[in-house]
Amino acid sequence: MATAIRNPYLEGNFAPVSDEVSAEDLPVTGTLPAGLNGRYLRTGPNPVAGERGEGHHWFIGQGMVHGVRLRDGRAEWYRNRFVRGDAPEDSPNTNVLAHGGRLLTLVEGGGAPVSLAPDLNTMATWDADGALSSGFTAHPKIDPVTGEMHAINYLIDPDADHLRYVVLDATGKATHSAELPVSGVPMVHDMAMTATRVVVLDLPVSLSAEAAGRLAAGTPRAGDALPMRWNDARPSRVGVLPRGGTAEGIRWFDAPRCYVFHVLNAYDTPDGAIAMDVVRYDTVFRDVPRGPADSLPALARWTIDPGRGTVSEQIMSDYGVEWPRINQELTGRPHRYGWFGGVGPESLRLSDDVDRDRGGSFEPGPLVKFDTTTGAVSTHHFGSGRVTQEPAFVARPGAGAEDDGWILSVVHDGNTDRSELVVLDAADITAAPLARVHLPRRVPFGFHGNWIDDNEIGA
Repeated sequence: MATAIRNPYLEGNFAPVSDEVSAEDLPVTGTLPAGLNGRYLRTGPNPVAGERGEGHHWFIGQGMVHGVRLRDGRAEWYRNRFVRGDAPEDSPNTNVLAHGGRLLTLVEGGGAPVSLAPDLNTMATWDADGALSSGFTAHPKIDPVTGEMHAINYLIDPDADHLRYVVLDATGKATHSAELPVSGVPMVHDMAMTATRVVVLDLPVSLSAEAAGRLAAGTPRAGDALPMRWNDARPSRVGVLPRGGTAEGIRWFDAPRCYVFHVLNAYDTPDGAIAMDVVRYDTVFRDVPRGPADSLPALARWTIDPGRGTVSEQIMSDYGVEWPRINQELTGRPHRYGWFGGVGPESLRLSDDVDRDRGGSFEPGPLVKFDTTTGAVSTHHFGSGRVTQEPAFVARPGAGAEDDGWILSVVHDGNTDRSELVVLDAADITAAPLARVHLPRRVPFGFHGNWIDDNEIGA
């Protein structure tokens, strides 16, 4: 009798949770910094029963947001809520952030954002007065000086023939939109922005007609719920255009042959080039279609030189990292430090009863800080069986140094199957945690989140 193929993205702490929980006055070990007054919010896919079939992919499933309210040194509450917009399909699952006084959950590929109330109990689809009715991105970039939000959006649609570049002002009003022609529906998960330019990623992962056809016919194979695949025939390139520009102003350059989910940051250099730090994979969705488990990610610096028409690559560290974050006040400007979730060789978890072309998962690890000036790497290991994913940097009020602040991240304890919100000193992540907020349940491995200060949403 054939052994059933497991899906590791429905097991362990990848598995969804079934209910919504509210808990008050959470226990804290250590002392929460008095400057943390706001909410730590995190989201990810939490697939319901009908979304867990043979074709299931880690990136697909109804969104669930998890929130922890901190104020005056107390952890006032934890809540988790399914994301529900105005229609059943409106359930973004990839990122949650604040812009224009709103809390927004985001997804790429065609879904509009959903706006959340500060208590997470009411929600509504929000499309910026129709400007985002055809979808948005999970990774817009917000300029810390102007407050503008820049986004590169794509549709998972075989008839799509362009990306859409959208700019929203600091209030959330759309001020610019431009179609950028492309072929073959590339998967554009992130983008880069400098003080003057935008960088578009058109890399060798695109819509697979075969996977999309199987999905439409109701006969999906592993991972077909997200019908994007590595495409050996597709070139790897980046496009550079002025901020607020159009297709007429874009210039395309050949790029290293790889895939990039996430950009740490990018900035203009004095000689007119762009320095752009990315987390790159040799391939994704080629060998393992259910998640990004083909190869380990690496931090690289791409130097885009428009004068020479080149993109050069320097691998910055041999330490596997993902979920990159900076001090967001430096978005589009020169940075020194990055904070990451670390991954190692054990992250590609494959067992004897999981075929490599069907199984394999992407396992989190320690927290990592990288100094782009010296190349120094420091890590915080949370203990046996305890791992984290994406960090969030929060500047200390009145901070002068780039890393003067705190790192917040959710840690899963595999020994107890519970989670904590852990606060570290961003300048010295090797030190013992400043505080650990004990959550009433585990928070499944998801994708992205942010610290939302009270003054960002007026609550």
